[in-house]
Amino acid sequence: MLLFIILVLLLSIPAVQNRLGRYATERINNDFGTNINIDKVGLQFNGDVELKNIYIQDYKKDTLVNINELNTSILSFKKLFESKLTFGNVDVIGLTLNIKTYKGEKNTNLDVFVAKLDSDNPSTSGNVFLLSSSDISIINSKFKLSDENKETV
Repeated sequence: MLLFIILVLLLSIPAVQNRLGRYATERINNDFGTNINIDKVGLQFNGDVELKNIYIQDYKKDTLVNINELNTSILSFKKLFESKLTFGNVDVIGLTLNIKTYKGEKNTNLDVFVAKLDSDNPSTSGNVFLLSSSDISIINSKFKLSDENKETV
């Protein structure tokens, strides 16, 4: 019981929460060859999560996704450590989604990113990445779709 109380107290410290967030993103980045960064992580005892300033870089080092704030709840901590992110409702605030097809290429930067997560053989863990949610709300957001292979007039 004492160990549980100490663990709960440790997890309530913002610096510990941010370190856990960095650990999780480093693991995903290493396992799947992605570049995901999360500035701040807030965890509540009931499983609610608040992530601030999420940045996902595409394979050409341009912005694929930028999110000011994401709020959700973790439905399974066990699955979380298996790279299977199972969330409740997700609220995304201030999303910028930049889907681009680069010149001379067929797939978009989003296709390339998803293919990395969908790989049957991630580089180190052997896990398959899974992200699921029951509902997503997107608020105050921008979407850009561009294709450098198309001629502009």
